[in-house]
Amino acid sequence: MNTSRTFLFCILCISPLSVGANDTSSLQQQIDQLTQRVEQLEQQIKSMEQTDRWRDPVYWQRIKKGMTEQAIEKLLGKPARIENRIFTTWYYHQTSKIHSYIWFDEGAVLGWELPD
Repeated sequence: MNTSRTFLFCILCISPLSVGANDTSSLQQQIDQLTQRVEQLEQQIKSMEQTDRWRDPVYWQRIKKGMTEQAIEKLLGKPARIENRIFTTWYYHQTSKIHSYIWFDEGAVLGWELPD
């Protein structure tokens, strides 16, 4: 049993209900539905964290000079676009080049500009 399912099962087990065979089937259906709903909500949260994480200034405050590209991707997610010129620049904002970017020199953070 996964954690969500176990938690829901425990709640139902400790409730002071006397349950017949038909009620047990009904409770199992409710557990299954609630488990499915919890899993869907967890996926939505995970998806939101992956796509919109860069908008949260708290994550930008964790950036340090010298961090690797892999560490930044883990922290903020994938950038919206990348430019390779004198320095590599990762842009997180879809359209703006005046904020939400990070400069890399040879794969290490050189500087950054937080989202507005």
